[in-house]
Amino acid sequence: MKNTVAIFLSLFMTISMFAGSVEKTFTFSKVAIGQNGRYQTITLDGTMLAGLNGEPMLPYHQVAMMLPPGEKAISITVVGEMPTAIPGTFELYPQQYMQPVSSPQTGSFIRNEKIYQSDASYPSTPTGNLINSYLNGYAFALSTFTPVIYNPARKAVSYYQKVTVQITTRTDINATLALKNLTNSENALKRVRQFAQNPEMMNQYPVKAALKTNYKNLIITTAQFQAGFDELVNYYNTRGITTQIATLETIGSMAGQDLQEKMRNYILSEYQTNGIEQVILGGDAEVVPYRGFYCYVISGSGYEDSNIPADLYFSALDGNWNTNGDYKWGEPGEDDLLPELSVGRMSFSNAAEQANMVHKSVSYQGSPVAEEMKKPYLVSEFLYDPPMTWGSDYLELLIDEHNDNGYSTHGIPSAENNITRLYDTPGSNWSAGQLISGINSGQSFIHHCGHSNSNYMMRLYNWDITDANFSQVDGVSHNYQLMYTHGCICGAFDDNDCIAEISTSISNFLVGGVFNSRYGWFNQGTTEGPSAHLHREFISALYNPNPDSAIAELGSAHTMSKIKTAPWIGLPGEFEPGAQRWCHYDCNVLGDPALKVWIDNPAVGTQDLSHSLSFSLSPNPCKTQVTLSFTVHNTPNVNISVLNSLGQQVKTLDYTTDPTGIQSVTLNIDNLVPGIYYCRLQTNEASSVKKLMIVR
Repeated sequence: MKNTVAIFLSLFMTISMFAGSVEKTFTFSKVAIGQNGRYQTITLDGTMLAGLNGEPMLPYHQVAMMLPPGEKAISITVVGEMPTAIPGTFELYPQQYMQPVSSPQTGSFIRNEKIYQSDASYPSTPTGNLINSYLNGYAFALSTFTPVIYNPARKAVSYYQKVTVQITTRTDINATLALKNLTNSENALKRVRQFAQNPEMMNQYPVKAALKTNYKNLIITTAQFQAGFDELVNYYNTRGITTQIATLETIGSMAGQDLQEKMRNYILSEYQTNGIEQVILGGDAEVVPYRGFYCYVISGSGYEDSNIPADLYFSALDGNWNTNGDYKWGEPGEDDLLPELSVGRMSFSNAAEQANMVHKSVSYQGSPVAEEMKKPYLVSEFLYDPPMTWGSDYLELLIDEHNDNGYSTHGIPSAENNITRLYDTPGSNWSAGQLISGINSGQSFIHHCGHSNSNYMMRLYNWDITDANFSQVDGVSHNYQLMYTHGCICGAFDDNDCIAEISTSISNFLVGGVFNSRYGWFNQGTTEGPSAHLHREFISALYNPNPDSAIAELGSAHTMSKIKTAPWIGLPGEFEPGAQRWCHYDCNVLGDPALKVWIDNPAVGTQDLSHSLSFSLSPNPCKTQVTLSFTVHNTPNVNISVLNSLGQQVKTLDYTTDPTGIQSVTLNIDNLVPGIYYCRLQTNEASSVKKLMIVR
């Protein structure tokens, strides 16, 4: 073994001496000039305004370039061509501090006079920070660049119509280790293709061999609450979404310095071995521990937190998040900004709350109230002054297609949805009573931009979150609802208990949502901000009109929002003192991440989300043999498998079908102990599961 390791390291050191490169060319032609008081803004197609605090805002373009397998980026170079002067004189607007959504108004305005009086070209470097990250085994270089050159003293602006970004690479041990996370999951590969600006690079990567056994959902909880998940496990298993439970008592035997690291190591093992795609953390912070992340944001006197509850720790599986071994987890350079799988926390403290959450997830998905899934509820508040900032300006970018602020997103189609707006306006604020009445009238998904705290959200306090106040949101009169909010600290599940936890754990009201465990952030006086950015990408994932790119699950849409937003953490002023990084950490799913989000009204009576494939079992209950009868056409192969009550595959058969279409297959099950099992039939196009009872 020592000789093998020595040979590998020698080979690695030899290869790493050689550098490669990856490049991509971007073009710019559309210039937009905005006016903000005495200042101007300059934007180009596909760019976002950003800058260091107090310095001129410039348009930046994102970089998300896939690297060759086993390599990392060591430098980024920008080569500009076709310089073009923009006629006129410009005093570009200075970047203002990012603000927490619940920040008090300060009225401060910052401007770096030294920069504005300089007669030198600005900025001194056209690129943002260079970040190496890995997504399902694929190496990425993340950064940003500006094609604009500004002379502040002369107030002259020019830009390059053509910019080539060159990434220099070399072989790297971490990039090589990341290859262990390659997957054959089509859902994951779709995300990789969508994210990469050069998806053709995927052809250079090895193809992951098919797994002998696999399942999709992993639930982690304690032995005390294991049985409380039976209804959810059975629901997913009967729909071909195999689900398995692992207890913390069992995971405690894994390697790791604490239980959090042992949990992460177990998740990593199950991802690499069984291809899991979603993880449900079953319990509040005192039941299932969290990892607290560190972040610092330059804004005013600064914001710092070394204990941001971040379930991203269990979702992004490269590295260990704390290379230097200090108390600051997730410092720049120790992070993993591209999550491999989806994680959500069903944050209950007792069996009654668990039962409520499990029931709401199963009922919402399997027994939806018809004709209510196209009723989004947009709720916004006044945020800040000066400059005057309204939450409604952010929420309006969730509707229809938008390419504002340097990135394109798919929004809620206004022509196909009955969108209700509850907005603060100059001289008029809505009340808690109006909100509760609107929610009880039947909505599908609440989108909120406004002030919050651990015990306050949407002008409601903890004591307002009762089954009586939301009596009509009971899954029968009206559907249980989902929520996404920019509000601060309302999702602080380390508190006892935050308002988001109460909202998702009572019998009525929310089935789940996306909440901040610490501050949400906005960029005052604009329609862009860290929380709004993640929200737009979340909606874009759900409403993508391309069926091959659309994402249906709550956790998967949340994961995609973080992947798409990751390059912007490389903006100037965002890498270390970054509010976008902060939101990347503290924005969590509370609820079932595998939950199928309804964005369309199901057909009347629809209760099964899996593809239709009819078959029968006889006899059932059975003793030693069971016969499957079914009819398929134009499908040469069918996989038949038997799963136990934990979703573990205990028997499998690859069956070649009869050309007549009428099939009859007998399975011997005399080696299985009596109990409840699930028989699954799968083709390339469909999947169906039936309960099987074995008796003796």
